[in-house]
Amino acid sequence: MMSEGNIFISHSSKDQQIVSAFIEKILNLGLGINRDDIFYTSAKDTGPKSGVDFKNTIKERIVTSVAVIQIITTSYKESEVCLNEMGAAWVLTDNVIPFILEPIHFESVGFIHNTTQILKLNEPDDLFKFQDDHPELYTKKISQSNYHKQVYDFIKFLKEGNYRFGGHGRF
Repeated sequence: MMSEGNIFISHSSKDQQIVSAFIEKILNLGLGINRDDIFYTSAKDTGPKSGVDFKNTIKERIVTSVAVIQIITTSYKESEVCLNEMGAAWVLTDNVIPFILEPIHFESVGFIHNTTQILKLNEPDDLFKFQDDHPELYTKKISQSNYHKQVYDFIKFLKEGNYRFGGHGRF
């Protein structure tokens, strides 16, 4: 079993609903990854504890993570904190997994990922590739039919747009 916070989710707090759905559907239910193995600052139970230095905690979690998953949206690109996390992950870890969500495109991701294989968060085939390419993230044998169901449930959630995206209403 992984130790606490071994997957770091780099995201904009404005995209909390999208990222929470990704964590629940794809990581927890789809891949069987325990919430205790995810460091996600937008949830009280998975983020920095009260009384600790937020910046040092983020640095430590990036360094000790098995992977940094970046959910790159317009809000992410507009956030100084997120761009700092992107640069830190590029320097401090070898396993960075970037996902983009429109209107962000491959050309607009930026310098750090201009040669990186990037996945689209709203493409089922990319979520299947994520599972195939990153078995280091999950230790349990997973049900392919369940994973497929969770992927399509997540895609449906994104298409329905019943969440606040980037703090500006519907996606």
